[in-house]
Amino acid sequence: MRSTLSSGAVLDELRDERLVRLEAEPHYTIYDAGVKQAAAMTLLVQSSGLPISLGAEMRPYMDTVRLWEYVRANDVPLKPDSPAEVYVYNWVDRAQGPMVFDVGVVVEDGYRGVDPESRFVVKRYSAMKVASLVYEGPFPHQPNSGWHRIRWEDRARDKGLVYTERVYRELYHRYDYQTHRHVTEIQIEVE
Repeated sequence: MRSTLSSGAVLDELRDERLVRLEAEPHYTIYDAGVKQAAAMTLLVQSSGLPISLGAEMRPYMDTVRLWEYVRANDVPLKPDSPAEVYVYNWVDRAQGPMVFDVGVVVEDGYRGVDPESRFVVKRYSAMKVASLVYEGPFPHQPNSGWHRIRWEDRARDKGLVYTERVYRELYHRYDYQTHRHVTEIQIEVE
């Protein structure tokens, strides 16, 4: 089991065809990135703070314009070679139920320089064992998306893994708004 948080490593594996292709269509491809020990990370996030539901309640947190303005204006020390953005679904009771939703960027460990007025929060996420898939293609709201075909929980169960239903996260390694071949790593915490 390997440990990584490197976007470069994921993109290299994709480019060098070292990931197992699970499903390929003209507009998207789904790869098995294996089971790994996901490294601990510190994020600067905009957080729901309290549990919310999937859907419309998530939208304000998915708009990261203010977050990026804050990062640039305050010289926030982003961790090199980390995902462009990370979405963390911290399930309260079970997957797909209420969650504390965090959207942010990976910062250097030890960063604490958040202005309390900003409404951003620094959170530390522990290392965890994850089942990882990589999706290359359009986002769910874009035409020709294969997002519904990812089936992360089913694919983990088929390998004999047990989804803890505590954490699901999306690591956005590359955005590509010209071809809509975005690269997203989906990680679910497993036992």
